[in-house]
Amino acid sequence: MKTINTLLIEGKSLLKDSVDTPDLDASLLLADALGCSRTQLLRAVSESVSEESEIIYKNALERRLSGECVAYIVGYKEFWGLRLAVNSAVLTPRPDTETLVEATLAVADANDARSCLDLCAGSGAVAIALKHERPHLVVTGSDISKSAVDVARANAEAHHVYVQWIESDLFDRIEGCFDIIVSNPPYIPTSMIAGLAPEVRKEPRLALDGGADGLDIIKKIIVEAKTRLNQGGALLMEADPRQMPAVTELLRENTYQAIRTYKDLSGCERAIGGIYKWQVL
Repeated sequence: MKTINTLLIEGKSLLKDSVDTPDLDASLLLADALGCSRTQLLRAVSESVSEESEIIYKNALERRLSGECVAYIVGYKEFWGLRLAVNSAVLTPRPDTETLVEATLAVADANDARSCLDLCAGSGAVAIALKHERPHLVVTGSDISKSAVDVARANAEAHHVYVQWIESDLFDRIEGCFDIIVSNPPYIPTSMIAGLAPEVRKEPRLALDGGADGLDIIKKIIVEAKTRLNQGGALLMEADPRQMPAVTELLRENTYQAIRTYKDLSGCERAIGGIYKWQVL
């Protein structure tokens, strides 16, 4: 039988020309095959691995080589310190999206928000993180995909938080108004989809494709949110840093106020938000 260290070296060698993080990917896949954490794995590199576990590991490496992301292979992704189940029905939660959570929490606290709607919720990462951090918030999550809603509901139940889940094309089946509307919508321009990394192209296109300029869904949300926000309510969204000037202008055109952007850990503008106040006619 081979040792953990030997299998890690073999895995890294196999992946090094195909993925950006061969060391990390190999260790995550081997840890999953052995049913332990990556930390536990790296503390036991001299231990032997059973043939059964080695086969599981090598099958996982082949899936990774085919362009499937690690999260889909192991079936989960860490986000905001929470382990969330993921599959091909949802986007893999990205660390950058934690910026959207941080921004929303800050706005919620500053404005004593009591209700929040998460549009395009996917795996439920944002909605669940918000409810986990602010249990008093009444959180609703929605997605156009029934399969995504099923994943989100299961994740919320696993973390013992209550979120109302609705299958809806944006606001179509949403009732009532909210203090905060938050969304990580599809915002990649259609022409750029083919050039994405292989693992990203395997994620649901419906959750990636934002139309010709990447702003189709963002525009709809900005316009329609005005009728679904309580007086002085806030809209916050994730977008590509290069889109921020255009999104800022869209918010201004739709009379949102106090518009600001929020930077991720790499210093890029990753989230944007504004306050909407009803106009008295």
